[in-house]
Amino acid sequence: MPSSRRSPETTPVVVACCRTAIGRADSQRGQFRNVRGDELAAAVVAAVVERSGVDPVTIDDVVVGATQQRGELGGNVARSIGLLAGLPLTTAATSVNRLCGSSLQALAQACHAIAAGAENVQVAAGVEHMEHLPMDSDLDIHPRAFAGSSRGVLSMGLTAEHLASSRGIARRRQEEYALESHRRAAAATAAGQFATEIIPVPGLDPQGTFMLADRDQSIRADTSLEAMADLPPAFLPKVGSVTAATSAPLSDGAAAMLVMSEAEARRQGCPLLARVLATAVVGLPPAVMGLGPVPASRKALARAGLSQADIDLIELNEAFAAQTLACLDDLGFDAEQVNLRGGSLALGHPLGASGARIATTLLHTMQDRQATLGLATMCIGMGQGIAVVFEAVG
Repeated sequence: MPSSRRSPETTPVVVACCRTAIGRADSQRGQFRNVRGDELAAAVVAAVVERSGVDPVTIDDVVVGATQQRGELGGNVARSIGLLAGLPLTTAATSVNRLCGSSLQALAQACHAIAAGAENVQVAAGVEHMEHLPMDSDLDIHPRAFAGSSRGVLSMGLTAEHLASSRGIARRRQEEYALESHRRAAAATAAGQFATEIIPVPGLDPQGTFMLADRDQSIRADTSLEAMADLPPAFLPKVGSVTAATSAPLSDGAAAMLVMSEAEARRQGCPLLARVLATAVVGLPPAVMGLGPVPASRKALARAGLSQADIDLIELNEAFAAQTLACLDDLGFDAEQVNLRGGSLALGHPLGASGARIATTLLHTMQDRQATLGLATMCIGMGQGIAVVFEAVG
């Protein structure tokens, strides 16, 4: 529904958003190798509350997305994060899991509560520490869940290979796309374009010296097509086309957004970054899970009363170059609208945090470019997609 026809009391708006830098999931060189995931999340939650200027007593709920909800991210980690962040004891908290789309789901869930006239002021966040909690450990999915497909679809790399093969997406094209992602991310970093969205948090440099981590660790400004061409296939030995260079690196990081009704934001004098016009989720065959952004985006745009031509900027999560290219081919978006500051192939993909991360980057890019309408969308393992449509508040 166009924002002009919605009640301010039930129209969700984002008033602040931020993220950590994204670290490599590397036990020897990762900048967050000695930092717990809940600590990363608490840092961005505390920062987003401070940035928003909201009265903490009015925060109803903290909704945190994470895919590995065990160990340091177990036991309803959202509640631990709220306590670590210094939120009032009266602030409730819940943890959600929609795999890669978890923190975009956290935002959607918060917006749904506002639209329903229920919980109003909320923090939507996401976190993943893929070094401390690998995504394939302690996993025991029932075999009958794959009766209509194959257990092979649990390997997102194999689903990317399937898309590359079935869509004729050559290895060279994947590498060219990945190279451009790194080029854009390196240029954005050099220009300080991530400075307003990244909250520096303590970490370690590769030599083990304390530092404040404020730069994404996986960006390769020095990479080349020649270097990529030397890499072996990562998932199908000898015959595959997907390599480490065309796959998002395993990563650690967190991101947070503060959302409330437009009426409450104006009552509290909070800055209004963007309205959330619509959200959508879809399911699709697990073997083509990478195409999830296509039907999800179309569904969300239809709910917002918009067409693809209305959208100014898009953040489409880059799980794999092959998957991203397949989505762009189907959706028909101009490359100059999509991931203008690079994507997850360069920045990293801390699964549960990536939804809030791409939304945070989108809103900052929209603000810098004075864009009106933006779309954040992701594929999700085992065959789902998610999308959220934003409208800048003038």
